[in-house]
Amino acid sequence: MDLSELIAPLAPEQFLGEYWGRKPVHIPAPAGANRQAVIGWARLNALLGVRTHWGAEHIKLLLNSAPVSPDFYMDPVPGRGGVRQLANPAKVEMFLAMGASLVADAVEEVAPEIRRLTDALARQFAARAEANLYCSFQGIQAFASHCDLHEVFAIHCVGEKRWRIYANRAENPIAPLKGDDAQARIDAAKGPVLMDVTLRPGDVLYIPRGYFHDALASSAESLHLTIGITPHSSTLLFELLEEMAIREPLFRTYLADAREGGGAALAGQLAALGERLAELARSRAMLEAVAVRQRRLAAPGRTLALPERPLLDFYARTDRAGTVAWLETGAVLRAGGGEHALGPVADAAEYVLDRPAVSAQEVRARFAHHPADEVDALLALLLRLGLVQPYRPAL
Repeated sequence: MDLSELIAPLAPEQFLGEYWGRKPVHIPAPAGANRQAVIGWARLNALLGVRTHWGAEHIKLLLNSAPVSPDFYMDPVPGRGGVRQLANPAKVEMFLAMGASLVADAVEEVAPEIRRLTDALARQFAARAEANLYCSFQGIQAFASHCDLHEVFAIHCVGEKRWRIYANRAENPIAPLKGDDAQARIDAAKGPVLMDVTLRPGDVLYIPRGYFHDALASSAESLHLTIGITPHSSTLLFELLEEMAIREPLFRTYLADAREGGGAALAGQLAALGERLAELARSRAMLEAVAVRQRRLAAPGRTLALPERPLLDFYARTDRAGTVAWLETGAVLRAGGGEHALGPVADAAEYVLDRPAVSAQEVRARFAHHPADEVDALLALLLRLGLVQPYRPAL
């Protein structure tokens, strides 16, 4: 499944133009859709049997909208890596019998069929994509009204669940509200109900970041899968600016004394630093740095095809000089008396040039966040410039 299948019959162009990041939409299952078959009770039970995955970071129980302390359903389990706290299935079952709701996080890490969907959405949106399963029972609300810090696709799998989405929206939130009065502040801010929909198997509900919402199972039992999509926010700029600025002597100088001359010297220095930061933010180097971070965030998983194994294509480093230079105008390869633009694959170029030998498959695997054709084009450039040469290692 990819985006087009997930939101059918809504066209991707319409979804991206009218809804993505803007407003919620309920997409009922079209006739013949297989979305309801994404996951069911038998598959959930099998996944919960992969016990080593279900530490406190991946499984949560909620009773009467309050989290159950992991101490009540976790056991110390010895293993080769030491003792880990893992969910005890019998204890989890006991709380579910009491009416607790189950949240199973990072399902894509143990379910390849879900990983294929999260990989597709990660590539689509240059984002991190994670999958959580929610198991709840009639009349029990797991979470009070809240907003998420990411985009949400809720795929309903079993039973029915009523969702209410409220009219008001937190503006680009990046951290949850905290404090004893956080819930009261949310309830006061969420506004009137904007959408009141009941999801049935195969239905999809998209909720943009910041929209306040809550949900309640309206059938005896309910199961749905949520895909959370988290692109980089603009706060990434501060991290990248620090990395770039620290390389320049201008940003390593002492700040002028604010007491001297009424702070005029400091004001002038801060203005100069601000102007330089603005130049760096507008630079080609910043564009490439953001592109690399987005690619890493959306790097796909890999499915093996054993017993098939690839034939490795080896390249040996020659004695010709070649270096990667990280310029404000973008990363370049300096070799043969010239400069060659590298773009986002500069990190892969630096890796290859720093090693006596590599295989094409190693470079593709280590830099899986880059498209394979860009890695292959890089190797072809290094080969053409005589910086590497093919070789067959002795077996």
